[in-house]
Amino acid sequence: MIEIDSTCFERRLHWNWEHDYADMHRGVSSVRRPKRAKPLSLEQLELWFDTAKPEPPCGGVSMMNGFLTGLAAGPTFLMPNDWMFHIIGVHEERAFIGNKIQAVIDTIVDHYNLIAHQLSEPGRYAPILMRTDDDEVLAGGWADGFYGAMKLTLHEWAPLFTDKQSGDPVMGILIQCTDPDLTDMISTAFPAPSQAMLKEAWRAIPFAVEEIYARCKLCFGME
Repeated sequence: MIEIDSTCFERRLHWNWEHDYADMHRGVSSVRRPKRAKPLSLEQLELWFDTAKPEPPCGGVSMMNGFLTGLAAGPTFLMPNDWMFHIIGVHEERAFIGNKIQAVIDTIVDHYNLIAHQLSEPGRYAPILMRTDDDEVLAGGWADGFYGAMKLTLHEWAPLFTDKQSGDPVMGILIQCTDPDLTDMISTAFPAPSQAMLKEAWRAIPFAVEEIYARCKLCFGME
């Protein structure tokens, strides 16, 4: 398991120094490092995704959870500098130590670490999925996020498709994506699943993710 320290991202953040003018008048120049903003709750983060302008690439917490799961479970380790833009877009450039975007970034990195910890202990991983008022589970956004992470290093994922033990779990996730191009591509190679099967496919996500993680650990030497 690889855990990320959010301070590794600070080289991409801007310092917003506060000057102590009293000391400066006495001929002593001093600055105080601004305090980091507190991480957000997932509810606060969902609200940020809903209201941020311009609209972030990631459509919400469920899609983010899928994206970060794809990163944590997949065959290649990437630093936040390589993937943060794919979640929050140009807002990454507006991050200052102590402001809201910094809190958003810290929350996302913390969530990545939570997923990594869950995957390190079999049976603990649980995806964040949307539910309708009628209690229908919607896994499309989560699956789109997972596929988004795959696309960053798709060539590294290719060997997993040749192994049935990992290929089946990957396909079990991809069939739940809402990307029409991906759906068409899958339908040319595999029979389309029934709507009844798709409606219940979300139940297999935790097992699929843990199987993918286990195979990547075995085949790629992940720790």
